[in-house]
Amino acid sequence: MAITNVTDYTQTTSTTDSTTTSSSISMSKEDFLKILIEQIKYQDPLEPTEPQEFLTQLSQLTQVEQLQNIADSLDSMKEASEQGNIAQWLSVIGKKVGVDDILLSSGDEVVLVPSDDYDTVKLVLKNTNDGNITEVNFTKGDSLTYTYQGTDDVLIAATAVKDDTTVSCGITTFRTIKGVVASDSGYQVVANNGDLYPVSAITQIMN
Repeated sequence: MAITNVTDYTQTTSTTDSTTTSSSISMSKEDFLKILIEQIKYQDPLEPTEPQEFLTQLSQLTQVEQLQNIADSLDSMKEASEQGNIAQWLSVIGKKVGVDDILLSSGDEVVLVPSDDYDTVKLVLKNTNDGNITEVNFTKGDSLTYTYQGTDDVLIAATAVKDDTTVSCGITTFRTIKGVVASDSGYQVVANNGDLYPVSAITQIMN
């Protein structure tokens, strides 16, 4: 079973310049315009501001707006780069991805990871429709990867035992992906039963 780190499916960019640009702009164009209007309103009628000065300030307002637009564009590019593009995530359709969940639907897998030496491991599956419980037992030397083939979704839990003493057992869930959707918050993958996971929640991709 080959497992790929999810970082292979995302791209990173240098954010030094974009961060500096975004954080250095603390005044909006609306604020700038309000100050300019107040300056005109309360100027000394005996010594009015020269027209050239207003033109200079209006030019500065335009520059502020342009800088803000650039900063917004850089932020959008950074977010898109961190999530990758839709083509990259379409490639996970039909594969299994690791997520932090305790629910399995048909075709999903779970990898059991005892925290210490063990004699046996027990995987408990609770049917989400009727509440029926099924147990799957593993002895030392067995593969601790289990593929669920039932029709109803199940909730899972696992424990290990060594010399009649309980040993904690971790669970890594791999959901089978049947689609990818785009939302306002970014891309999400769709599990076989319709559950949605943001791509940021994916920890591993099984090849």
